[in-house]
Amino acid sequence: MHKLITVKGTGKISLSPDTTEVTMTLKTLDKIYEKSMSQSAEILESLKSALVAIGFDEKALKTTNFNVFSEYDSVQDENGMYQRVFKGYSCVHMLKLEFGFDTDKLSQTLTAISNCIAEPELNIQFTVKDKDSATDEILKNAAANARHKAEILAAASKVKLGKLVSVNYNWGDVNFYSKTTYGMERKCMMANDNAGMSINPDSIEISDDVTFVWEID
Repeated sequence: MHKLITVKGTGKISLSPDTTEVTMTLKTLDKIYEKSMSQSAEILESLKSALVAIGFDEKALKTTNFNVFSEYDSVQDENGMYQRVFKGYSCVHMLKLEFGFDTDKLSQTLTAISNCIAEPELNIQFTVKDKDSATDEILKNAAANARHKAEILAAASKVKLGKLVSVNYNWGDVNFYSKTTYGMERKCMMANDNAGMSINPDSIEISDDVTFVWEID
C-alpha cells in the first residue's frame, strides 16, 4: 500500500475592479392582474428609454429574475381574529446593467434612472469582467502553493514526493466583488450635474482552496 501525503493549496489574487454592476428591482402592485403587468411593462420601457438616451444599447439591460405573486395583508377583525386580505398582484422584475468602470458614466446612469418613472431599488457593485481568467489564475496559484508545501513537508520528513494521485476541488462560487459600497439618495441623483465623483474602489481580494494527494517514497 502506497504512503500518501495530502496537502491543501490556497490560491490568492488581488484585482482592480474594471466593471460597474448596477442591479435594479422594479415592483408594481394592483388588484387587477392585467394592470399590474401593464404597469410593470410601462416602467420597464421608461427605464430602457432613459438608458438608451445616454448611449446604452437597448439590450444592455438584462433580466435576472421575474416573479408575479398574490400579496396579502393580515388584518384583525372586530372579534380580534386575523384574516388574510388580498392586496393585489405583485410583479417583481429584477434587472442588471453592466458597463466598464467609469465614474462619469455611473453618474450619468444614476441621473437617467432617477429622472424616469421607474424608481427602482438600486444596488451598485464593482467587479471584474473576465472572471474566467481570474479563476484560472487562482487555480494555478493554488496548485503551485500545494506543490511547494508538499515538497517542504517531504524534504523535512526525509521522503521523496511521488506521483500525483488525486486533486479535489469543490467548484464553489467565488466572490468577484469589491467591498466598496456606493449609495446615493434619489434626490441627490436627480440633482446630479453628471460630474462623476472621483472614487477608487477597493481591490478585489480572492482566494480559493484545492486539495492534492501525492504518493511519497
